[in-house]
Amino acid sequence: MNLPSHGANPHQLYERIGLPVPKMWIDFSVNTNPYSLPLSAWPTQAEFCRWAMEYPDPDASELVSYLARSERVSKEQLFIGNGASQCIYLLAQLFSRKRIGIAEPTFSEYRRACEANGCSIFSIVSDEESDWTYEQSKLLEFLEQVDVFFFCHPNNPTGTVMKKEQLYSLLEAADQANTFVVIDEAFYHFWLEAFTAIEWIDLFPRLIVIRSLTKMYHLAGARIGYIVANEEIIQKVKALQPPWSVSQVAQRLALHFLPMNEFVVHTKRMIACERERIKAVFQETGYYMSPSVVNFYLLRASHLSTEKLLYDLLKEGMIPRHTMNFYSLDGKYLRLAVKTKEENDQLLHVLTRWSR
Repeated sequence: MNLPSHGANPHQLYERIGLPVPKMWIDFSVNTNPYSLPLSAWPTQAEFCRWAMEYPDPDASELVSYLARSERVSKEQLFIGNGASQCIYLLAQLFSRKRIGIAEPTFSEYRRACEANGCSIFSIVSDEESDWTYEQSKLLEFLEQVDVFFFCHPNNPTGTVMKKEQLYSLLEAADQANTFVVIDEAFYHFWLEAFTAIEWIDLFPRLIVIRSLTKMYHLAGARIGYIVANEEIIQKVKALQPPWSVSQVAQRLALHFLPMNEFVVHTKRMIACERERIKAVFQETGYYMSPSVVNFYLLRASHLSTEKLLYDLLKEGMIPRHTMNFYSLDGKYLRLAVKTKEENDQLLHVLTRWSR
């Protein structure tokens, strides 16, 4: 069955699965911030109109300066892209025909982007039995066999992370093996006790960190993300980027929302609280939930069909993300977002009834 490649496509999902769209539904397949900002926190209509009529700064200079200060890096170490997805595809182009290692299961666009650029793909796979971790010795050995290693941290779709000392050891081993490491921190902002690989940029010249601004700040439609890396890598990526890639609207919205630190802290705390509450219910009702630290998780019904659960949830207007196109998962799990208490309660009501 040809299901949508990503979440946030409810009508397309219902059409392809052969079910009518219910009158009321909640999209648990989309993993952006469930907590909305009031309209008063958004720019005015006049500002939107002005930005839409202006050509963007091709270098996004003001945004680069802001991020350089907040991330404590130089402006030359920053690249602004049309969402994290453009950053991924430009890096795949930069590393065309190289040997690419991917820690899986993970975001499918690494594989798709690298295959489109003639790369050879190699995987190291974790699973539920290993608690979605990788044996360190095997991981370090794997790094010696590839030119570039893609690692999503926190990982999509499991929501899991590596210990700080383990990640540092990975970067040390990659440096000794002359292997580039691309760490995708798209969901960093949702991690309550987060640490970032950006703090090691000056120590490891082959380290590349990707960030997204679309998930936390409600900018999925505006599309904006960035790369932090050494100056030489940044210049090479810039040379591949089409002109006018990042709109004036996207740049101005990012600058408008980035200073809202209290909103980010509040979101992280609320999601962590809801995630733990959901986990307790699943433990009581016999569901498996991946040990996520962010705003989504993998779910498996212990003794029932995941395919039937997918269909039944859709009939109830609860829209999960299938895992058919996550390498090694093969549809055995559903990915669900942590949303507001009211929305989570509706999901838990359906799942608790379904498990009986």
